[in-house]
Amino acid sequence: MKYLHFLGLILFSWVIQAQKNDSQLISRQRPGLFWYFDGLRPTKSADNHKFDRLIFDLTYNDWLGDLKPFQNRWNSIGFNTNFMKDIKFKELRFFSLGMGVGYGFSTISSDQRFMDNKPIVEMINLEKSGVFDYATIHAHRFYVPFELRFYTKNWNRFKFVIGGSASLYTGFNQSLIGRDGLKKEKSNLKPNVPVLNYGIHCRFGLRNIAFFGSYQINSLFRERGNPNIHSLQLGLSLSLF
Repeated sequence: MKYLHFLGLILFSWVIQAQKNDSQLISRQRPGLFWYFDGLRPTKSADNHKFDRLIFDLTYNDWLGDLKPFQNRWNSIGFNTNFMKDIKFKELRFFSLGMGVGYGFSTISSDQRFMDNKPIVEMINLEKSGVFDYATIHAHRFYVPFELRFYTKNWNRFKFVIGGSASLYTGFNQSLIGRDGLKKEKSNLKPNVPVLNYGIHCRFGLRNIAFFGSYQINSLFRERGNPNIHSLQLGLSLSLF
C-alpha cells in the first residue's frame, strides 16, 4: 500500500509539473498566416515570434484642410501593401520596431476639379456644372514606413502601432466623369505634387486585424498659392504573418 501511495504521489507531481510547463508554452493559436515562419533558418527564440510583416490596408480616402472631410463619394477607396521587418528586443517583449517598403493605390471621387493653370492649381466645384458629374483622382505611390509597435505578451494580443513614412508619387491622374457616366477628360497632376511626401499613421486592434488611420503632413500641391489639402486615410488592416 505504501508503494501505491508513493507511486500516486510521483504521478500527481508529474501531472502538476507538466501543466506548469504547458502554461509557459506559446499557444498554438496563430494570430496570422505563417506566424512561425522566420525564413529558411529556424527561430532562435520560441517565445519571441515575429508579427506584422505582410500587412494590407483597405482604406477610405479623404482630405483635410481647405476641403472638409467626409464630403467625398463612397467609392473613394484604396489599398496599401506593406512589406515589413519586425525587429525584436529580448529585454522588451512588449515592444518592437517595424520598417520596410510599401505600395499604395488610392482613388478619390468628389465634386472638386483641379485645373492646372501653371504654376497654380485652381480648384473648381462641379456641382453646378452642366457637363461633368464628378471628378476621380487615381494615385500611385511607393513609400518607406517606420513604426513603433506596442503589444501585450499573450498570443491573443492587443497591439498599438504609431509610425511615419516618406513617399513618392509615381502617378497622380484626374478623370472627369460626364453626366452619362463616361470619361470626358483626363489630366496629369503629378507635376504639381511634391517630390517627397511625409505622413504619420497608426494601427490598433487585436491579433491580425486592426483599425488604420494615416495623415499626410505636407500639402498635396507644392507651389505657394495652391489649395491647402492634406490626404487622410481611414480603414482596416489585415496582417497575414
